[in-house]
Amino acid sequence: MDEAWIESALCTSCNDCISLNPRLFTYDGNRQAQIGDVTLGTFAQLVLAAERCPVRCIHPGKPVNSDEPALDELIERAKPFNS
Repeated sequence: MDEAWIESALCTSCNDCISLNPRLFTYDGNRQAQIGDVTLGTFAQLVLAAERCPVRCIHPGKPVNSDEPALDELIERAKPFNS
């Protein structure tokens, strides 16, 4: 899985991801989370949102920016959410 994605149908609208970065995460017409613009956020924010999500519906995928700090650690943290 390369691209970040959200299983929007499972979203409970808890606001955890939206409050982390409202440009990276947005709501659809049903007020369920979806990925907004991945270039306006970091892989670290994707991983943190996945970790905070109460229903585990956020899948960080792979980093977009290969220069982001601590990528090895973040990729390891993302593994449980990408499988």
